[in-house]
Amino acid sequence: MKRAIRNRLGDLLLEAFDDPEKRQAITWLALFCRLAAERECPQVPLPDLLEEGRAAFPGAGGTSEGVLAHVIGPEKLLRLRRGDTGDVLAAGIPARLGDIPWVIEPEPDARAAFPALCERARIYGDLVVGMERSDATSHRLDPLRKTMAEAAVCFNAGLFFEAHEHLEHSWMAQPKGPTKRFLQGIIQISVGFHHARVGNHDGAVNQLTKGLEKTAGFNGNVLGLDCDAFLPSVASAREAIVKRGRAGMIPMLLAEIPRIPMRG
Repeated sequence: MKRAIRNRLGDLLLEAFDDPEKRQAITWLALFCRLAAERECPQVPLPDLLEEGRAAFPGAGGTSEGVLAHVIGPEKLLRLRRGDTGDVLAAGIPARLGDIPWVIEPEPDARAAFPALCERARIYGDLVVGMERSDATSHRLDPLRKTMAEAAVCFNAGLFFEAHEHLEHSWMAQPKGPTKRFLQGIIQISVGFHHARVGNHDGAVNQLTKGLEKTAGFNGNVLGLDCDAFLPSVASAREAIVKRGRAGMIPMLLAEIPRIPMRG
């Protein structure tokens, strides 16, 4: 997947932790992907998407047009094109459809990565359900613990890039000290497992080694993360990768990667 598409997707998910409308946009994106898969074509008539969505999300706040504007338009993920003339709508979606046969399709730079985009949208859609449930309690956490908890949600879903991105903003804002070092270590562990998932032996070993060095000496509950349960399991996973060697390295299964345990 191109970095630009991965970044657009990642930004959408990370903003969704605090923005209910972005969560709805993810559910609409996942719906579009499902309908496109059913048609075996990365195009869906706009009226069909609107009809399916309004039936599936009857209690959603805001307008479908406003929500879809987060994923449709220039420099986003999807675009609107006229089925008769091929003209592309400059921005957003029309308030009234009239008789124009609008179809929704991936932006040109997203088309090649469309299967991967849809798989990520499916995972994001599952996470959105959890976000809605956690809203009632997440406001009680201080901002740094909240960020760690959200990064753990991404990490445990196999979204290691998103976990890294979410923590990086907090890491950069921290003054030098143990907390900054710990955050950098968790970021490097996330990057290491991202490499492991794509079968990059050297990248995985390098980043996991750095992450374990940064988090060495931390124990107990740090920002809600149970270090005593997590860090030894990361070390074991790293050793398993080292033993495989470059020649034996294959993409690591998600089941082989430890989960981040959060406590309180």
